[in-house]
Amino acid sequence: MTAEERKRLVASLLEGAAGEAQREAEALLQAPDLTPQLVARHLRAYILAKYLLPADCREESITELASLSLQRTMKLDAGIVHELDKAAPCNHATSESTKKVLLLYAIQKDLSIHPAPQELTEAATVSELAQVVYEAMLRERENGH
Repeated sequence: MTAEERKRLVASLLEGAAGEAQREAEALLQAPDLTPQLVARHLRAYILAKYLLPADCREESITELASLSLQRTMKLDAGIVHELDKAAPCNHATSESTKKVLLLYAIQKDLSIHPAPQELTEAATVSELAQVVYEAMLRERENGH
């Protein structure tokens, strides 16, 4: 495979993932009746799409999902990812924590929500994050947004 073919393949994968994540966000935004289960299902699919992970991935930890994403995209094992991150610049932020922050930002933007920053950053699992997102979406709907 040539470099140009690889570039096109990567661009196609990223486009597909972005489209899938956007469809999941739209499904939540358009849902007439939100439930915690509905939010959890669509948010999980959204995260897996954003992280380019397969739909059957059962991992709950957001940090571990970020690590799996890095491993998959970089074709490295977890040990190598952690070893490379030991020398991370940017005030010792790891690639995993950076991916999590970018994910949380994207969720807020794509779902037009404004949860309490502390609640958002303390969510360690997809289930915990889904609960924070569910409550934030309910508040936004109650406020007419």
